[in-house]
Amino acid sequence: MDQGSPHKDGMACWICGSTRSRLVKASSPDLTLQASDLAITDSNYGRTGEIRQCLDCTFLQVSEISNPLSLYEDLEDPSYDEGRGYRSLQCQKLLEVIRKYKSRGRLLDIGAGTGIMLEEAAKLGFVGCGVEPSQWLSQKASERGLQVFQGTYPHKDITGAFDVVTLVNVLEHVTDPVGLLRAMSKAMADDGIGFVVTPDVSSFARKLLRWRWWHFRVAHIGYFDKRPLTLALDKAGLQLVAFGRPGWYFSASYLVDRLNQYLPTWIHLPSFAALRRLIIPLNLKDSLYVIFRRKA
Repeated sequence: MDQGSPHKDGMACWICGSTRSRLVKASSPDLTLQASDLAITDSNYGRTGEIRQCLDCTFLQVSEISNPLSLYEDLEDPSYDEGRGYRSLQCQKLLEVIRKYKSRGRLLDIGAGTGIMLEEAAKLGFVGCGVEPSQWLSQKASERGLQVFQGTYPHKDITGAFDVVTLVNVLEHVTDPVGLLRAMSKAMADDGIGFVVTPDVSSFARKLLRWRWWHFRVAHIGYFDKRPLTLALDKAGLQLVAFGRPGWYFSASYLVDRLNQYLPTWIHLPSFAALRRLIIPLNLKDSLYVIFRRKA
């Protein structure tokens, strides 16, 4: 992923360029960063940097961060790969959406993790490669015979045009979302499509849980809903084709663990080994996906 430039006080909105903003959330106390804080499976909900809202396009962004790229490079997340079974089901469902618009060809996955999307896409006949900043995650993908380059996109070893470019739960991690969308556009074939999934900050779940929403995490530095996401696509020279809300799959043990984050200690739910084998589909409609093409 392209981490862009660090955001400093007084810096313009990453989407529309406006310098008019308001403080909506103070930084969490004693906020220091290490690689483990950026884990995909991090459960420290509500722990964030200072968040400001653009008064023109409504985009929410962390106002004071240092560039976390070196931390992403050092990130290890064994719990993520342990959930490969149910994460594969998630990717299968996302690919069902993608195949309505493009059923074959070359696929590029940006922020590929351990290559789960690529693995499932290959079963459907796509020829894929990916890029991932974490050395540990990209190595895990390579051990499975998947072509995932360590680094960020654009990447010197990734060339040519792709029929599908995917960006799943990555856009909320970068300081230059429009620039990353432009890079996606350049990677797409003339008739190619792009596919982005990101949390929806205007969802009912977020309104209900307020700052304890599970997507308010230190690794997330930009928060979208339809308005700024559509604007970002437009500024990147991309044409919206479709919106939707993806569903997810989780093991029952994972859901019990996450639910306990919201419950008092004295009523924590027990977790059993058998729950790891029980997979539960869940769609709380608090994420968005967009399909897009380059503008004519």
